[in-house]
Formats: sequence, structure tokens, C-alpha cells
Amino acid sequence: MKTFRFLTLLTLGLLIFGSAGYFGYELFVKPSRMEKRAKSLEAGVPAPTATPDPGLPEFQRLKALQSSGQLVPARDGWNAWIVTNKQSPLLPEALNLLGAANMALMFQSSGNPSTTSYTVVKGDSLAKIAAKHHSNAELIQRANQLPNINLQIGEQLIIPAPKISLEIDRANKTLTLLDNGSFLKAYSLLSSPRPPKTSANVTSKVIDKLATAGSKRVAFGDKSYSQSERVILLAQSPAIVGFKPAPTPPPAAVTPPSTNTPVAVNTGTNDSIASTSPQATSQSTPLPFPSGYVLASEDILEIFPLVSRNTVVVIH
Repeated sequence: MKTFRFLTLLTLGLLIFGSAGYFGYELFVKPSRMEKRAKSLEAGVPAPTATPDPGLPEFQRLKALQSSGQLVPARDGWNAWIVTNKQSPLLPEALNLLGAANMALMFQSSGNPSTTSYTVVKGDSLAKIAAKHHSNAELIQRANQLPNINLQIGEQLIIPAPKISLEIDRANKTLTLLDNGSFLKAYSLLSSPRPPKTSANVTSKVIDKLATAGSKRVAFGDKSYSQSERVILLAQSPAIVGFKPAPTPPPAAVTPPSTNTPVAVNTGTNDSIASTSPQATSQSTPLPFPSGYVLASEDILEIFPLVSRNTVVVIH
């Protein structure tokens, strides 16, 4: 009888403690071991490598081609590359390079079907030549790097005659130049009016171009023209303006207090006291952007001679 009781108690003890040990193992020991094993496996697996951009080799080749001055094959290559690599992270840089190539070719007689050569004859002026070739006097001067508007008989001129239109994207703050409907160059807007709630596009046009010095309008050919500010007025839309931020002033030097400077003592009265702390030089406040579609000053100088009255402007 005693033996039977002993065996019964032993069996119950084994069941109780065995179950507790099993559940303890499942709850605590096993998960810990599995976690350690998973970490060891992860440590042995190399990190996945990023998929290489399939357009990278051709991108690098075209970039080297453009750097060597071969602009025509570089331009044609960029146009093809952009069509087949629209999802590439290199697309913004490719567009910038294409824009640079296009603008350089704008002022060359070769490789640009919208550019012709002309020989100056008696009675010619930049304005007359521009009207004859549907071009722009300032654009002709720039293309030929003329120091002024005076011409010499027999002088050979490059005459650019692009068919320019503009596209403004208010949401993405970009202004894009198109030549006969094809991409020419894109510019970043520093500021622009808020896009409308509706997604309808607005078709506008250039109604005038202004070069001003202070409140005075400056004519092309005037000595102060090169230093003038440029504004492109649009029909029923804000103007396109340039902006040049003020130069950042150098940090002000802090002068240590003199040993003879009296120490400020708080007497509890309103009497003025001398302070030992150096006076801080106030930093210049950044100038606010003007209203309208704001470009960097160097960008509007590049665009200004390319547009004329009635140039079409599509605003998104």
C-alpha cells in the first residue's frame, strides 16, 4: 500500500513538474534560441545590392562626349537617352546637360537648323537684320559676342531664329523653354504664385519686355542696358522677374570689453548704467522675393533675348 502511494505521488510530481518545465521551455528558452539562431543566419547573409541603373554607362559616355566639346552628338544622344530612361534617377541631370548643350548650339552656325549666317551690307543694323530673319537684335548681338550695336560692312554674323514658347509649372516651380515645341532648357523658379485649385491650364503670351534702371526704362543699346533689371510682362498673368539675393555679410568681429569699462551694477533704480557685454551687429534680413514668377537674375538674362512680344506661354 505504501509503495502504491509512493508511486502515485511520484507520478503526479513528474506530471506537474514536467509540464511546468515543458511550458517554460516553450515560452522562454525556445524563443530565445530561435532568435539567436535567426540573428546568426542574418549575419551570414550579405546585404542585397542595389540594382544598377541600366542607363548609367550611356549616361557617362554622353557626359564625357559633351565635356570634350562634341555638342551635336551629345545633344542627339541625350534626346534618345531621355526617351528610354524616364524613370532613371539621373534624369534631372541629363535634362540639365541637354539644356546646356542646346543653349551652346543656339549660338553656333553648325548643328542648329534654326541658325543661319549673314554678311552685313551697307545700311544694316541689328534691328533691321533681326526683322529680316524673324530674330531678335539682342539675341544676334549675344550670339556674335558684339561689344555694342555697331556693325561693319562685310562682317559675318550668326543669326539665331528659334521658335520659342514657354511652359510654366507652378506646382513644381519650373519654367521650360521650348524651341518649335521641343525641349530647349528648363529653369527653377525661386518663387511663383500659388497654383489654382482647378487643374486647367492657362494660355498666355508675352505682351512686353522691360529693361529698367531704377524707375527709368532703358533701351537696348544704351550704355546702362547690361546692368539693367529685366521683366517679362505676360497677358492676364503675373510677370516673369529676376532676383539677385543680397550678398551675405561677413560675421562681425566681437571686441572684448576694455578693462576700463565700468561694470554694470543693478541698483534697483532706472539710472542708465554701462554694460560690459559687446554689442552684437545686426545681421541683414534676407530680401523678400518680388511678386510673379521669380527666376535667378542670371536665368532671366539668358531667357530675355529669346522671347519677344506674342511668345506663347502655357501655365500649368
